[in-house]
Amino acid sequence: MIETLEELKNFFKEIEKESIIFKKHFYDKKESEREYLSEKLIIDNIKNINKIIGFQKQLVKNETLYRIGIKLSNKYTLVVVFKIEDKDLYIITAWKTYRKWQKAIQN
Repeated sequence: MIETLEELKNFFKEIEKESIIFKKHFYDKKESEREYLSEKLIIDNIKNINKIIGFQKQLVKNETLYRIGIKLSNKYTLVVVFKIEDKDLYIITAWKTYRKWQKAIQN
């Protein structure tokens, strides 16, 4: 189980692309409202661990899920929700958020 950002970065460094699995929900959201998402965008940004700006661990329906923020640019952050089982990474969903809007709601 991942407890710190450093552990998460090490996991991402070591994971093989074949062990990154996209759940059906990811594709459903991509088709309906997030056309800008692609497997390549997610994988490339996960593997570039220097862009990760934070993570949260959540317990949802007795399942541990993680949410990370990845800096895409000065304007946008990519949020990815995933779970880890054994050595596999399951991408559940992802979206881009506008950073100014994000800061506005935090105040």
